[in-house]
Amino acid sequence: MDSNEYARRSAELKSTIRAAFAIAPIPPGHRRDDGIANYEVDDDVQKFFGRMWTDISLDHWIRSISPSAIRSASNNDFFKYYLPSLLVAVLQDGDYLHLALDALLPDNPNYEPRSEWKAFRTSFSVEQTEAVVAFLELIKESSPPGSSEWFGADAGLSGLWN
Repeated sequence: MDSNEYARRSAELKSTIRAAFAIAPIPPGHRRDDGIANYEVDDDVQKFFGRMWTDISLDHWIRSISPSAIRSASNNDFFKYYLPSLLVAVLQDGDYLHLALDALLPDNPNYEPRSEWKAFRTSFSVEQTEAVVAFLELIKESSPPGSSEWFGADAGLSGLWN
């Protein structure tokens, strides 16, 4: 895919993501429903609190623990609220696609969807799921076949998200 086509599709996808994920209400907290705390995540997500997802930059994600660790240590509403900031940001800077894939895929070598990840996945609306699938399709189509990004997007499109 040439750079002009990627830019066009990326712009369309950003609009799709913005339409699928509400800006309000901002989640009041991030702790998991079972009360298990991860103090490293607690410290790291302070930069997110009280801010709309549209105000969170790629730099916020780069300077945090891994997205999968935040996903695992946060409640689904919190993580799902801030996820679109990461998706939109990496569309602008493809050097960090691995962060988005880390956020979207189960955190194990075979991408096996275990119970926590399934609960996360099923918390998405149809419109949000379609936006994630469109994101994964663009990543797969624009990544070199055989690259880690291509394989990650393919895994997401092989039954995890669609």
